[in-house]
Amino acid sequence: MGSAPPSPQARAEAAAWLARLHGDDRSPADEESFRLWLSASADHAAAFEAVDRMWSAVGGMQRSQGFSRLHTAPQPRHVSRRAVMAGATLLLAGAGSLAFWRSASANVYETDVGEQKHVALADGSQLFLDAKTRLVVDFTDAVRSANLQYGQVNFRVAPDRNRPFVVEAAQRKIVATQCNFDVRCEDGEVQVLLIHGEADVAPVSAPRGSRTERLGPGERLVASVDMERRDRPNLNHLLAWQSGSVVFENTDLAEAVQEMNRYSTARLEVDPSVAGLKVSGVYRVGDNEAFARSIAKLLPITVRQEEDSYRLLPDQQG
Repeated sequence: MGSAPPSPQARAEAAAWLARLHGDDRSPADEESFRLWLSASADHAAAFEAVDRMWSAVGGMQRSQGFSRLHTAPQPRHVSRRAVMAGATLLLAGAGSLAFWRSASANVYETDVGEQKHVALADGSQLFLDAKTRLVVDFTDAVRSANLQYGQVNFRVAPDRNRPFVVEAAQRKIVATQCNFDVRCEDGEVQVLLIHGEADVAPVSAPRGSRTERLGPGERLVASVDMERRDRPNLNHLLAWQSGSVVFENTDLAEAVQEMNRYSTARLEVDPSVAGLKVSGVYRVGDNEAFARSIAKLLPITVRQEEDSYRLLPDQQG
């Protein structure tokens, strides 16, 4: 049985890379970003080989380099940008329609309850999506933009002198060049945590040239419609989600349960009479039953299983 064909998304990204690598303005940074994209997934390599064959079929390039040269990036003959784009248009038309090309620069990335996902973008930037997240990425010649509709994402932004990386979330925009930061968007509130580098944060509606909040390493900005504050939180606690853990510090039980429910379909439900009890500690995500049983040993609550959920009730003993 042969291997599965590459996904439509991978083929779209491969088409964008092929055109970019055979353009007049190809740079060493492009080549390095291409290698990162290629090594991120076997699907990427298969997609590039498939698109490479299609390109050859429409006269876009000579294939004498072969697939063995992929990991060092193809060395193109000199062709004009017009020829490159003409070849790309033919290639994409053969794949179905021009919408195929559009998907190479505008993609929707989503995760469900309990799901996390790594994504390598065509520019070399890396994303790590937390559970229950939706992100729309759209690259143009002028800007690399991403819209975080809900959830949490870690952004590792690759350098690009000509195109800033702009993330919009909860009516705020984060403008970065080369840095590592987390953005969380929930219930109309955004949290921006700068890990390395620096980034500017401003309201989406702010006019060009207006004042922005510049964040440095270790700083966090929390903002909503009627609130904005900066602080320097414990990075280890806030980054625990990237290693499958969550840290609570004197957190209301109701809030802790809401966070744990992001990672498991076995729902936790809290009786209002114990919702305000405080929780502290480090917990592994994805096993709500274990969390509930652990909490029951620390707090005056009892756990009652109801089909696919666990209800936290006041302990009637004593």
